Amino acid sequence: MQIEAFSKGRSPLHSTDPRMKLLACLPLILLTALSQDILQVTASLAGGIILAAVAGIYSRLLLQRLATVNVFMIFLWATMPFTISGEHFWNIGPLNISRQGVTLPLLITLKTNAIALYTIALPGTSTIIALSHAMLHLRVPGKLVTMFYFFYRYIGVIADEFSKMLRMLEARGFRASTSIHTIKVYAFFTGMLFIKSHERSERVYNALVMRNFHGDFPLLTHFTLKQRDLIFMAAMSCLFMLIVLL
Repeated sequence: MQIEAFSKGRSPLHSTDPRMKLLACLPLILLTALSQDILQVTASLAGGIILAAVAGIYSRLLLQRLATVNVFMIFLWATMPFTISGEHFWNIGPLNISRQGVTLPLLITLKTNAIALYTIALPGTSTIIALSHAMLHLRVPGKLVTMFYFFYRYIGVIADEFSKMLRMLEARGFRASTSIHTIKVYAFFTGMLFIKSHERSERVYNALVMRNFHGDFPLLTHFTLKQRDLIFMAAMSCLFMLIVLL
């Protein structure tokens, strides 16, 4: 699991206070998601690209993440232009493509990529521990922060267990097909994964109780707001206002 793949680096964004990154990221994502203007969304996408460049994220992994997101866009482009009625735009044989059928998937594609880039370039350049710490400082309920942290901590464990069980199946000569046997095997496989996850969660819970854990993480250190953090927030505010005014 490469959840923190972009958290290591020496760029200005990596050294920015994670509280500021969260405060900057959420309004930009909301603005992008709610906007219905292609010019605004395009400007938002350009802002996401600039932030990714400032963060020094040029790796193949970034392209893989964006490619994964855009796989779902293929289905939109394959259906929406032909199923949404509106002003005539183009014909492909007997199929009529409407202008609204092109505009809507284009808008969704731009929004999706912009939001993905904001998420990777801002909170993605901090560790999960730093983000959890920042959320507590921003008065996010402690139980939500605890759930967020443990979800991150053990989703990788579940993925490793899934991979191990899959290798065990392959070692026994299992090959997936469209038969009833394959469906039964996958059903048992899924059930065993849930059982193992439940057993692991009970062991973790008992271990935490033995260590006097009450559901909250005490804050031993605190963030210090620096001049570069204020400059960052000023730049993000300018980007936000620029997108709004377009």
